[in-house]
Amino acid sequence: MNNIIQLVAQKVKREIEENLIKVLEGSTDLDHIVDSVGEMVNSIGIDTISAIIGELNKIIKDSPERKGKYHVHKRNAKRSLITRFGELEFERTYFKNIKENSYVHILDEILDIEKYERIEANLKANILEKSADVSYQKAAELSTPVALTRESVKRTIRENGKIDNLELEIKEKNKNKEVKTIYIEADEDHVPMQNRNNKIMKLIYVYDDKRTINKGRTKLENVRYFTGNMNPEDLWTEVATYIDDAYDLEKVENIYIAGDGAGWIKGGTQIIKDSKFVLDHYHLSKYIKILTAHLSSLENPVNIDKPLWKSIRTGNKKLTIELINFAIEETPSEKKKKSMKEAKNYILNNWEGIINLFGEEKYKCSAEGHISHILSARLSSRPMGWSIIGADEMARMRAYKANGGSIKEYYRKLRAERKKEERILELDNKVVKDIKKTYNTVDPDMMIDMPFTYRTEGRWLKNMINCSGF
Repeated sequence: MNNIIQLVAQKVKREIEENLIKVLEGSTDLDHIVDSVGEMVNSIGIDTISAIIGELNKIIKDSPERKGKYHVHKRNAKRSLITRFGELEFERTYFKNIKENSYVHILDEILDIEKYERIEANLKANILEKSADVSYQKAAELSTPVALTRESVKRTIRENGKIDNLELEIKEKNKNKEVKTIYIEADEDHVPMQNRNNKIMKLIYVYDDKRTINKGRTKLENVRYFTGNMNPEDLWTEVATYIDDAYDLEKVENIYIAGDGAGWIKGGTQIIKDSKFVLDHYHLSKYIKILTAHLSSLENPVNIDKPLWKSIRTGNKKLTIELINFAIEETPSEKKKKSMKEAKNYILNNWEGIINLFGEEKYKCSAEGHISHILSARLSSRPMGWSIIGADEMARMRAYKANGGSIKEYYRKLRAERKKEERILELDNKVVKDIKKTYNTVDPDMMIDMPFTYRTEGRWLKNMINCSGF
């Protein structure tokens, strides 16, 4: 115990003194000091973990329970792990189970270090958390000073697997919440695949209110995201399950499903009971522009923009058709006429959704922004190619994080659940009690091997040690 404290103290003292001298000599600055101190902290971290592991290995070897069940087969078996502080190299004892004639590293089992594992579990959790926001390579660089390949990060994500959309429990205060209106919005992202094709990744989110943050910015209340490489029916079924668990549906008066009119989005009304489809205003505007944007530049200019919008807002389908037909007739280009006819069909096919859009109050759908934030920012906005499994896992990770979940804690929970066997060696309570008593009685003033703590220039270190709880 005293040895590791002495080692830490010496490193801290040396770091301070060397940097002070370099600053006075003009050979360093704050940036370099930060880097230097960071390296020192990592070194201290490795030394401290090594000391803990060494102590544990000794305790296991000296345990009466161990001696009755396991014989020492090999001493000082080497192992290395990459941690957030750097590469950790340590030695432990390899034991033989007397009764079962099997071999085991008891220390690995107690510390939950899996066989052949190269990256320490906590570091894996950190990498997972970061990889949801940045590239595999960047996630590794931000997590450890040791160089890790993209493949190492990818294997960690595969180990974590796909996160279920219903994994995150509904907060008790939000469970069976009484609301009058539930809003559901849906859209899709086109994710580039490794085979140079695109894969459609769907996103659905549910919320029950909007709150204005500042001009032009609103926050969705109690928002919940759903995504993944799955068929629409299964995705909508998960949404229906969530709504049923999260809200008192007997008190709900309206459930709106908003989107661009795609068949899979409208199909949600078949699964979500008593829901109404609403056409996204953004896509309606897009198709109206296809019909009207060129009319003012014709040889005989036509202006039907305002009348067309009015007829649509008031639900006058007959007048809307007449205005669109007139615009098509006045357009000389056959190619343009073709796109205008497609726009006309789009509007008529989504007429019910348009009526719901301009119902009691104008419905504002923000699906495009959410697609960009949840999916596109990581999956399609950068030049990369995904596998179907990788895109599915990443989309689910980002949705889980957006829902307020911690990917780091999810991985830890998953790892604990996967550990089927209990500790193979349970130390006797008396042994544990004696060990605790030994460590709790270590006197921080017993630093006789560090004479500089007694000199005037070393008082800062003794004060630090006394205040730190060593």
